Amino acid sequence: MKVIKSFFLMIKGLFVRERIEEDMLKEEALRTPMKTILLKLIRNKTAVAGFLVFFLIFCFSFIGSVIFPLDVNYTELTNMNIRPSQNFLRYPRELNDKNIVKIVSGVSFSVALTDDGNLHIWGTECNVELEGITELIMDIPEEIRNANIVDIEAGMRFVITLDDEGNFSGWGQTDQDQTILPDNIKRFMAINGCNEIVQIAAATMWSAIVTDNGRMYLWGSFQAESNYIVPADAQGKIVQIATGEVNMLLLLDDGTVRSMGMRGTEFYELVPEELMDGSVNVVEIAATNRNVVVRDDEGRLYTWGSPVDNLNKIPEELNLETAKYIAAGLNNFIAVDDDGDVFVWGAAQLGQYNLPRNINNAGVVKVFADAFQFYAVDEEYNIVGAWGNKGYIFGSDQLGRDIFVRMMHGGRMSLTVCFIAVIIATTIAIIIGLTSGFFGGWVDHTLMRVADVFDAIPFLPIAVTLSFVIGHEMSQEQRLYLLMVILGVLSWQGLARLMRAQLLLEREKDFVLAARALGIKQRSIMFRHILPNVFNFVIVSVTLSYASFLLIEAVLSYLGFGVREPTPSWGNMLTGAESSMVMRYYWWRWIIPGLFVISACLSINMIGDALREAMDPKSEER
Repeated sequence: MKVIKSFFLMIKGLFVRERIEEDMLKEEALRTPMKTILLKLIRNKTAVAGFLVFFLIFCFSFIGSVIFPLDVNYTELTNMNIRPSQNFLRYPRELNDKNIVKIVSGVSFSVALTDDGNLHIWGTECNVELEGITELIMDIPEEIRNANIVDIEAGMRFVITLDDEGNFSGWGQTDQDQTILPDNIKRFMAINGCNEIVQIAAATMWSAIVTDNGRMYLWGSFQAESNYIVPADAQGKIVQIATGEVNMLLLLDDGTVRSMGMRGTEFYELVPEELMDGSVNVVEIAATNRNVVVRDDEGRLYTWGSPVDNLNKIPEELNLETAKYIAAGLNNFIAVDDDGDVFVWGAAQLGQYNLPRNINNAGVVKVFADAFQFYAVDEEYNIVGAWGNKGYIFGSDQLGRDIFVRMMHGGRMSLTVCFIAVIIATTIAIIIGLTSGFFGGWVDHTLMRVADVFDAIPFLPIAVTLSFVIGHEMSQEQRLYLLMVILGVLSWQGLARLMRAQLLLEREKDFVLAARALGIKQRSIMFRHILPNVFNFVIVSVTLSYASFLLIEAVLSYLGFGVREPTPSWGNMLTGAESSMVMRYYWWRWIIPGLFVISACLSINMIGDALREAMDPKSEER
């Protein structure tokens, strides 16, 4: 019985297998060529990986550039060469259990002083170690950690402190000795009978102090020292200073103000007369480098200075008679009114207007504003909101521009330029290749000699020469058109020869002879009958050429003959790599654009190889 059962199972298996194979053959017979190619591509892991990478790059460049607009003329030199990070505003949560006395910020860090005299720092490193000189900001010196600090201030890349014994100290960038109280100032203080320091101040490249007898001393950059000449009627009466890089406002003990700094600026020249003659009693001052806002004893606000960034336009919603606190970042003013509502005006490029949700219901009493980071605290001096510059995902460049945003717009530029160039080259190649292969004879001979002439032209030297000679006086838009044309016109020969070779094979086939016999025009035979049969070669060639064009565009832009600054492209963003200092210390400025170029080219090549294999009818036989 077992033998008979096994025999019937064997017979059944044979018929079932035959039926399965028959169904598979029927399915394959019903597939269109396009469906067969797509199925091959889907089964090819290399093709899937290539498509995925290129799709992500495409979305990053084209969709991202729409979401994140770019001002090509924007620069912020104080933020130059900051390494990749997004933690500028991530303050330690244990600060909410402490009474915060003050928070100061530099370009990429913030430091909080609590009422127990301790310091807390967060953010990312903004300085580098050059030639063995360590200027790290995130490492607070041990002697400062152990001191009882009573006041702190921050420049863009350094911090200064004052302890309960009157000792001045600091750390970070020290190229102008900003963190060390000079001996000559100590002597002046002794001569003038100064017993203690009551205020410290810092800017990008200099530091200052105010002593108990109302005198101010400043040191650091030569430019600051030459600009700041204390008015004769102010020295000995100073109670508070508000600083900019080349301008400063002084609050005197009689409630009046004085300006000092660069003559001819609106900051210096446009001080309201009533603030200087004693008609108004000023109690609080704040200043950016170009503008000033002050508050009198009745809560009224006064502002003057440069019209840049609308810093002179106080928000209409802010009741000028209810302001109880004012502060200034590098390019912004902030005010808090009696209801605890926060108002910001000025620049907006780094998220200065992105107030935290429900911040105006959090009982804000004070805002610590410095550089581009802002922190609001409540009555218990706990942080209830932080906003401003979170950092740079891909870091910043030599002009303080966000590389992340520039990579998006640069990718759109590079991908678009190369796409148009490929279209131009492919169109020329198809026309010449089809014509040469179909007609043959003297037409073929002439067109192939033309291709030989173009082949003999050295591509990069000619592209550089044309770009320099013709494009020297062109606008950026015209230069882009020129670059597309140069890439397309000088790069069609390879595909044209491939088309010619395929035409020589196709034109002798029966369907072409039948079309000729029916009297179909030669143009229709070429484009409607022959071209679809060789189009797979065109697609593969176009895909591989696109990757080559990306590299060529990157080289031309890198050399300064393609897309030029300030318009970004992946090529001109690599320009900084020619400097050994950039290569060594600012790796994000060349590695990130380089990775995008390599990833785009590699993914396109993977797609091209997969297409070539999928379109080859003999690929499954190997």
